[in-house]
Amino acid sequence: MIRKIPKKINKNLLDIFKDIIAPPLCAVCGRVSPEFLCCECLSRIKEIKDNICIYCGRPLPGNKLNGNAPGSLKCNLSKNEGFNFFMHRSFTIYRGEIKKIIKKYKYNKIYALKGIIGMLLKRAYERNYKYEKIDYIESVPGEHMEVLCESFSKLIKIPFAGNIIRIKKVLKQQGLNLIQRKNNIKQAFKIKNCLLYYGKNILVVDDVWTTGSTLMEIADILKKAGADKIYLLTLARGA
Repeated sequence: MIRKIPKKINKNLLDIFKDIIAPPLCAVCGRVSPEFLCCECLSRIKEIKDNICIYCGRPLPGNKLNGNAPGSLKCNLSKNEGFNFFMHRSFTIYRGEIKKIIKKYKYNKIYALKGIIGMLLKRAYERNYKYEKIDYIESVPGEHMEVLCESFSKLIKIPFAGNIIRIKKVLKQQGLNLIQRKNNIKQAFKIKNCLLYYGKNILVVDDVWTTGSTLMEIADILKKAGADKIYLLTLARGA
């Protein structure tokens, strides 16, 4: 009598053969790695921690503190812009390794990178928002962000609402100046169920903060829908 090999063993053997024929590679440097981001590349991604604007999270040079205690200062942009969110934080600066990861995830649609990105977002969330009362996660509409937020919501155990849709075709924001970015994104989004947000605290997640135009437009429609506090979290930001 011939015994059948359990499916689980078959799958394990298949995974081993796949790794031998086409071993997993680091998405940044291309070297063989058990993860999509090798330890060496991960070590070069520096987390934003100290000397930041308490409002928008912008890193501030030490000499800009002018005797103020770290964690008590607003940057000039936050003083003058009149932001409509409660707080924004990013994990790191948009350059080097993280820039390559975001481009491969967003433009090449290598969604297997969502685990790495989710892990970094979780670290930023735990550093900045762990003790805040947040009811829902939202994202800027788009397949790559929705895939990421569905995964991220499971990591931090906050439901992903997916309650925002894009109603206007917009140009790519890259290459546009600040005024053009704001006009380009104006009235580009709509909320499906406004009652969902009433009196709730929302965490809006995006990949990159450049000028903040898209996130501020999202925050604006959330406020109009009756949301209370709006927190912003991005993987990276311009310096």
